[in-house]
Amino acid sequence: LARYVLDEDTGDYVEVEETDWQTAWKERLDKASTMSMDEIVQAARGAGNVELKEGIESDASKKRRAMSACRDTSARQKANAGNEKECTARVF
Repeated sequence: LARYVLDEDTGDYVEVEETDWQTAWKERLDKASTMSMDEIVQAARGAGNVELKEGIESDASKKRRAMSACRDTSARQKANAGNEKECTARVF
């Protein structure tokens, strides 16, 4: 199966091969098996691994990571960001 997606760089539609769901889930499991529990929680919150991203990180992505860290007590303590409300105010 193939589908077409909009290429953000060129503005053209490009054909992308789709894999079956079993293969897709196997790839996700393989990736998750190399991550710590904290990294998995961060990814579930929308704040995935920055090292695996290609290109420049968007402002929205940076904000998602910061908001995710605001909900994590240990991350807030490492950043000396105060309580959750104060941390969220800093992000905005």
